[in-house]
Amino acid sequence: MEEKRKIELLLTEKEYVRSLGYVVTHYCPLLEQADVPQDLRGQRGRLFGNLEKLHDFHRHVFLRDLEACLHEPLRVGRYFLRHREKFGLYALYSKNKPQSDSLLVHHGQEFFKQKQVELGDKMDLSSYLLKPVQRISKYSLLLQDMLKECETQSHSERGELQASLEVIQFQLRHGNDLLAMDDIQDCDVREDPMERNLRRTCKKG
Repeated sequence: MEEKRKIELLLTEKEYVRSLGYVVTHYCPLLEQADVPQDLRGQRGRLFGNLEKLHDFHRHVFLRDLEACLHEPLRVGRYFLRHREKFGLYALYSKNKPQSDSLLVHHGQEFFKQKQVELGDKMDLSSYLLKPVQRISKYSLLLQDMLKECETQSHSERGELQASLEVIQFQLRHGNDLLAMDDIQDCDVREDPMERNLRRTCKKG
């Protein structure tokens, strides 16, 4: 595996953890303030999803594992596999993202814009909330690159990388599947009862 890829993975992981921590520190507490808009009250989970859990995992566990990879070559795949269940957090985050986006657009833009100006930040909250979606895709690309570049390594090392890639790609698909299921349920709720009964009658016929 090229040293360049390991360093890229580690550096981008540090920046990712920093970005998640930035949201946890500066934006999450705003919803506990007395002056929070009525439509945002009690909506911390809906707006931020499981971002705080993602931050805890990456800050306290996965980042440390990746740092160890610099001293233990070819262990990257092993660490992805060790925490395969934790990467399931990403599918849940993706499932919640449309609700988060809707809440932010319709009820939170002005409120959070004030904090952005106060922080002097060029990036708005919506950009930070997109980070987990971008990160899981980045893992997939990096693992694919690593597989291409380690053709001379042992079968077990390549096997771990391949299995890691499959874990990440599964979570990407699972997130999309959960979104699709929500879309179908929303369509059923919005559908006129008479149309629904007619459709069922046609199917039986």
